[in-house]
Amino acid sequence: MKTMKTMRFVVLLCVVAVTVAACATSSTVNVPALTAADIAPMTKMANFPHEIYRVEPGDTVQVKYVYHAELAQEDVVRPDGKITVKLIGEMMVAGMTTAELEKQIVARASDQIKSPEVVISIAKFSEKQVFVGGEVGKPGTLLYRKGITPLQAVIASGGFRDTAALDSVVLVRLGSSSGEVITRKVNLEEVVKDGAKEQLYLAPNDIVFVPRSSIADANLWVKQHIVDLIPIFRGIGASVPLGF
Repeated sequence: MKTMKTMRFVVLLCVVAVTVAACATSSTVNVPALTAADIAPMTKMANFPHEIYRVEPGDTVQVKYVYHAELAQEDVVRPDGKITVKLIGEMMVAGMTTAELEKQIVARASDQIKSPEVVISIAKFSEKQVFVGGEVGKPGTLLYRKGITPLQAVIASGGFRDTAALDSVVLVRLGSSSGEVITRKVNLEEVVKDGAKEQLYLAPNDIVFVPRSSIADANLWVKQHIVDLIPIFRGIGASVPLGF
């Protein structure tokens, strides 16, 4: 399960990186900047374990019938989003809240037992992750924790490289059940240099991508098109000042 999630993150990160590279001119990343109006819809689409939660693959779901203790069970949600429920058989549960799942099971079990009452809970949540990529010290996945911010995630990933564009960090949020994706640009330079408050917390499955700065791109261009290609520079490339 962990490997599948990591692969999903890698694929999504590649899409983000290509999109940012295609949309970037100079130091400008053409992704909408995060505004106060974005906070509510982005918070609503997140799947926070401590709030209204929708079941995900890897979660352990507990099913208890109030008057039929012998039917109690725990089952891990498979990668296809299904579990096998006693009396009913296979059920798609991914994307549902526990309240929605209770109603589904009651409706489907009512022809097996009289007036069933069911209590559904999450016995164990699947491992939640966020992914940090781009110009950071250690790109990769981090374990999600409540209250983590984009800057904290970057710091936990080794901090910004000298080549990072702090004012154009891209945040990608994935909807828990609708397949919706929201991409916004956040200015972490204001947070680092001016002490501005970060506008939102990260959610499970968020992607934070730190693009290259225009100076870094200029340095790379000089290296690729001048230092590496012109013989006179090859022996002194390491000592050529590339700052702009």
